[in-house]
Amino acid sequence: MNTKGKWVTSVLQDVLYVPDLSTNLLSVSHLAHHSTEVCFIGEACYVYDKGKSLILEGKLRNNLYVMQMCPNGPITAKVVTIILNPENAFKPSAHALTTQLTSSTSSLNLWHRCLGHLHHNAVTCMADEGLMTSMMISDREPHAQPCELCLKGKQTHKKIHKTTSTCSEHVLGHIFSNVCGPLPTQSHRGYKYFVTFTDDKSRWVGIAPLKGKSEVRHHLKAFITKAELETGLKVKALCSDGGGEYMAKHVQQYLKDHGITHKMMTADTP
Repeated sequence: MNTKGKWVTSVLQDVLYVPDLSTNLLSVSHLAHHSTEVCFIGEACYVYDKGKSLILEGKLRNNLYVMQMCPNGPITAKVVTIILNPENAFKPSAHALTTQLTSSTSSLNLWHRCLGHLHHNAVTCMADEGLMTSMMISDREPHAQPCELCLKGKQTHKKIHKTTSTCSEHVLGHIFSNVCGPLPTQSHRGYKYFVTFTDDKSRWVGIAPLKGKSEVRHHLKAFITKAELETGLKVKALCSDGGGEYMAKHVQQYLKDHGITHKMMTADTP
């Protein structure tokens, strides 16, 4: 360790060896637990051993106290690395004791993931214009396939309007149906759901209570029969969110036999 222009041999105890760590850090609290004394005076930092001898000193650079160290032993036991050019110190925001300043070289796709899935052009711009010190890109070719996490996290959809400017030209041209439930409180007769039938033209709404979703078929048939008898018109299309109660074979067969088109809408987007 370099102290007052001289190299002093010291032993760091209970050191964690992290091969992939680009910068070595010293914990002030850890040093204090081992009976050392750490003093911060102005822009200087001094570390004294039990005998009050100075064993380490550092200077403040970019909110960090930088210290010069050199390992004395085999490379496999390396815990610190000497600073060859302290003036090239990077600018992290955290306050810590550090001894090593090295560059990081990774592929464009790895930088893309490490930087929160930043756009590839922005990543290369950061490296080319020196916006991030010691950042190097080894492979600038992005993957042929788009990033799956980007597709899931950044995809959007068009605004869903609460009203529409178009509707069916005739009554029973389009019937919208949906099931609500299970409800938080069951009725006295055991109903936990209800189904609605809304005519797109007249906006007339029919409601029927359900004990289970399997009863939708019965109420759908009853609604269509009653509506066609009372109006003298035919139901042309049934619109639903594609729930299982509407996709059941017997329901699909009933609609097919009566010439009713089943149109499936996107769920939760009325």
